[in-house]
Amino acid sequence: MKIESISLSQLNLRIKASIQKAFIEPVWVIAEISEMRMNSSGHCYLELIEKAEDAEQTLAKIKATIWSFTYRMLAPYFETTTGYRLAAGLKVLIRVQPEFHEVYGISLTIKDIDPTYTLGDLARIKREIIRKLQNEGVIDMNRMLSFPQVPQRIAVISSETAAGYGDFIDTLHQNSYGYYFNTELFQAIVQGERAAESIISALDRIYDREEDFDVVVLIRGGGAQSDLECFNNYDLVYHITQFPLPVVSGIGHERDETICDIVAHTSVKTPTAVATFLIDAVHEFDNLLDRYIEHLSETAGKIIDEEKDKIFQLSQSTVFLVHEKLSNASNHLVTTSKRLSLLNQQFTSRKHDGLANYRYRLGLDCNSHIKSAFAQLDNTRLRFHRSMLAGLKDKHEELTSIEKTLEYIRPEKVLKRGYSISSSKGKLIKIASDLKEGDELTTLFYDGSAISKVSKIINKK
Repeated sequence: MKIESISLSQLNLRIKASIQKAFIEPVWVIAEISEMRMNSSGHCYLELIEKAEDAEQTLAKIKATIWSFTYRMLAPYFETTTGYRLAAGLKVLIRVQPEFHEVYGISLTIKDIDPTYTLGDLARIKREIIRKLQNEGVIDMNRMLSFPQVPQRIAVISSETAAGYGDFIDTLHQNSYGYYFNTELFQAIVQGERAAESIISALDRIYDREEDFDVVVLIRGGGAQSDLECFNNYDLVYHITQFPLPVVSGIGHERDETICDIVAHTSVKTPTAVATFLIDAVHEFDNLLDRYIEHLSETAGKIIDEEKDKIFQLSQSTVFLVHEKLSNASNHLVTTSKRLSLLNQQFTSRKHDGLANYRYRLGLDCNSHIKSAFAQLDNTRLRFHRSMLAGLKDKHEELTSIEKTLEYIRPEKVLKRGYSISSSKGKLIKIASDLKEGDELTTLFYDGSAISKVSKIINKK
């Protein structure tokens, strides 16, 4: 039995005819660009795929071509409308003409493209990632971190050759205030398919040295919108939300906001703006420090003036007490002297009365008895005189001792011997129980004063 057969070329011609008959007009097709390359003549060759909704499984794949004269019209139109260059990874709505070649097989010739579909799809993906981060409760985690008052230890994620990195470094290190910043570059790819993975690797390296840095800066210069698509990668933005250091993004674009900008602690438009932001943060702290110093100086001046007034009042009070003591001692001495003089007169008077009585009774005693009586009288006077002088000397020594004691306890003398006067909250401190831990203590010395803080109180037991 003879089997009827046709050649392969005949089969292909039939397939070609069937396809031409089935697709008289081009059709609109939704597909994802998995590969894309240009040749020297300007033709663009693509591989289009369709993936399952919930998995990475490829459902369909086909080659496509945009001839040079069509590409020169479609590419600028697409980029101007979307802000993205045609590139692998984009999902597109294209108008295609299916074609079959007997040798090269089936392919699609792209005639037109609808850029609004790509914009809508990218926006949808972006919204889904943002919604997922919100549902997981992590979208605000990095923004909730406390930003350091003096961010000077900077971990920088960028490409070393990027112009934006150079602008950032120049602006930061050549700031007009002369502030010092310690920057360390963690090299990363910042555009393309491998960018998200490269930036995550840089974040991991910084995480291993978390204690060495205050903030992380993620920067790149401007570019096409498609170059920034890596900053909408879910794995990357999730890493940023979980990062223990504040992340400052300066991705260099004005037109759109990436998800990295949304989850970062602080987002500014350009690398230069990031440098300015860090400089302003340090300058704000510098101004705050100046205000604190000024306030501290004013407060210290007031305290010193108050303590000077207290010392002056204490000195005046001490001088008054000294004068009062001296006056009392002098009055006491005068009183004592008068009493002694009166006693002397009374004693002498009694002696004279006794002598007169003796003369009256004895009459004309012998001269020897009279001489003896006079001798006894003279001896008594001498003893009394000596006694009076001794008493006056004792009182004089007592007065001198009082003067020395008062001189010894003068505040200036006491302070000069190593003693000090301590006060807290305007009150003199006499016993340890008048203080509590954390009190500010002002201590007056002979040549100045000092302010200290009580860290521990030890009471005698």
